[in-house]
Amino acid sequence: MKEKKRRSTFCNNCESQLQENYNYCPVCGQSNTDNNISFSTLIKEFIDNYLGIDSKLANSVVPFVFSPGSLTNRFNDGKIKHFIHPIRLYFVMSLFYFFTISYLLSDYDLRSFDDEIDYTSATLDAIKDDDILSLIPDSTKIALLSEKAGDDFKDIKDFNVLYDSLQSKYGEDFMEDTEISLKNVQIPAPEGETTIDRYHRLARDRSISDQAFMDSLGSRDGLNLEQSWFDEEDGKHIMQQVRKIFENDEGFKNFVLGNLPLMMFILIPLFAAILKFVYIRRNHLYIKHVVNALHVHSFAYLMYGLSLLIMFKLVTEGVFPTANIAVVRGIIGGVFFVVVSTYGYISFLKVYKQGWFKTLIKFNIVGIVYAIFLQIFFYLELFISFWYYD
Repeated sequence: MKEKKRRSTFCNNCESQLQENYNYCPVCGQSNTDNNISFSTLIKEFIDNYLGIDSKLANSVVPFVFSPGSLTNRFNDGKIKHFIHPIRLYFVMSLFYFFTISYLLSDYDLRSFDDEIDYTSATLDAIKDDDILSLIPDSTKIALLSEKAGDDFKDIKDFNVLYDSLQSKYGEDFMEDTEISLKNVQIPAPEGETTIDRYHRLARDRSISDQAFMDSLGSRDGLNLEQSWFDEEDGKHIMQQVRKIFENDEGFKNFVLGNLPLMMFILIPLFAAILKFVYIRRNHLYIKHVVNALHVHSFAYLMYGLSLLIMFKLVTEGVFPTANIAVVRGIIGGVFFVVVSTYGYISFLKVYKQGWFKTLIKFNIVGIVYAIFLQIFFYLELFISFWYYD
């Protein structure tokens, strides 16, 4: 951490006299800091102290981007004073990468609902004005209102006429406050409703049980929990979780994204362990592999974050109306993948100092094994997010 530049000549805690170059009070041990500072100074100190965004970052940019393995070797040689710490660098780059993913995914129109729809009952106004309830046939709605209408309006066959008549007789408050039971009413699906729209609508309908909702999925997708290896309680939990996701898939998407940085950070020691295994005869300390893993991942976050911004913000139909957008994006993604792979390979060459052919073989072994673990951990992260999503 950087030494604080804002000093005081006395201790704010015990009021002992201090020299300005004292970091701490020799009497009580409190930090010698004058807290009467501007908000901008506080933010700058936080960035300098915890993110390392200062001269260390400036000194680290060129070797980090253009000289793979250099920062790792300098760190292992003990030359750390003028360069950003590997964990801080990883933290900054991962923030950039995962923020980019969240930013880009926010453009997708995934349905998000804050309120549940309860179709077990509805007011007279809702029966007339609600987009879904208005699809109920007039004959059914008139039958629902027959008890409220009484003998005075029993001959009316048009729902709108009956509604207006009841409103004229009983007033607006009556129409807003009077509820009608809909438990035995089959509510029609909206015209042009897609399968996914139907699932969202049914998930939000509190008059439908979890089992009935799952049956609606199974009728089309062949989903059958009774034949699974989950017990009864787990099966009920799965039904609840599936329904929650259809109720608010935007919330679930954010929940999954929120867990990804932790998953990737957990994978760093695993990546280092793979390096330790393939270079086991070189007797490198494990920490050396960890530092190399942090630097390689940091560069990958930077490059893949930039590639995503270019592919989905610069390469669009609006900017390139005649181009095949999918092909262009594929080429850009491929180029950045080659850049990251080449960077990792050169890093292996410089850090472990073996011949290019041995390094190439080991690099590919590491890549294949790590890709397998990436998939396993990603599916595990999805399952954990699904199981604990609330």
